[in-house]
Amino acid sequence: MNRSSLPVLFGAILLTALTPLSVAHAGEPRSAQQELSLLVTRVKSGEGFQSNFVQSLSAPGAPKTLSKGSLIYRAPGMMLLRYTDPAGQWLNLDGNHMSLYVPQNRQVLLRTIRKHRIPETPAILLASIPQITKWFFVKPIESGNTPSGSPLSLVLIPRHPDPHLAQATLTLKKGTGILTRLLFMEQNGTRLSIRLEKFRVLPHVHRSDLAVSVPPGTTAAKIPGAF
Repeated sequence: MNRSSLPVLFGAILLTALTPLSVAHAGEPRSAQQELSLLVTRVKSGEGFQSNFVQSLSAPGAPKTLSKGSLIYRAPGMMLLRYTDPAGQWLNLDGNHMSLYVPQNRQVLLRTIRKHRIPETPAILLASIPQITKWFFVKPIESGNTPSGSPLSLVLIPRHPDPHLAQATLTLKKGTGILTRLLFMEQNGTRLSIRLEKFRVLPHVHRSDLAVSVPPGTTAAKIPGAF
């Protein structure tokens, strides 16, 4: 199954390795690394986070598809995306196990993530925010100073070449540690954009908040590669 055909999949820039974070004094702009560190600190301050999302997938030669829903994350490594459009669809991430329920097919697609060099889907990337610099070089797209609260985009380049992902982008509200958008750009020209709305950290997340169910008669199929 072609990973770019499903809605969940979720110029080259030369970058140098990240330098240690420095402390920004009052009145001084934060560096890209400090803005990323603020996001990481915010995410690690609670047991998880939640958000609404609007997802756009465009692939060469195919019409653009839109979907939306809500997501919730619980550390470490549990995430559930519930779709309202397409209605009833969900994607569940639990450690190295990922499952996608497709209600129109009455089927759950199962994948075991045995090993990956980078977080190659949006769900895995969101679950990997605290370790993001392990996988990517990071650099701001914008130049110059931007006011606090305005969009600030950080481009993520894989530290090791990846056969699928060319680069990704995180967009934050500057100075807040609030994530507002993810953009995945694949080597084949596929672009997946996820806009996050009402992103907030949760002090506690119950396992029951990530529980899923399927109707009787649902079949399961193991997928060897990415969705």
